[in-house]
Amino acid sequence: MRIPLFRHVGLFLVFSMLMFSSVPRVDAAMVGSELLGKRQVDMRKLQRFLESEVVAKRLQALGFTADEVAARLDSLSDEDLSMFAQQADQLRVAGDSGLGMIISLLVIAVLVVLLLQLTGHRVVIVK
Repeated sequence: MRIPLFRHVGLFLVFSMLMFSSVPRVDAAMVGSELLGKRQVDMRKLQRFLESEVVAKRLQALGFTADEVAARLDSLSDEDLSMFAQQADQLRVAGDSGLGMIISLLVIAVLVVLLLQLTGHRVVIVK
């Protein structure tokens, strides 16, 4: 009685493995920058970065016009353009206004108060 059971289980496992192995594998990915060209992608990144309000004001304070900046961007080599685009990405990540941290602290404070209320604890401030 045990051998037919093992035989049925074994046949089921073999059949299921065959079914799973015959399903075609489908991969999806982001469209790479190879379609547009690396230079165009880096140029767009830098243009968006330079068009931001803070950077534009600083460039005007230094005496650069928008035409001069565009001319200098066009004259950069591919390597320099790529390097500046990577640096601009790193600056954007670090350039937080602090709003995220304030919201995080408020959410934590609300959770602490809610936890204290649910557990029945009281906070008493004595002068």
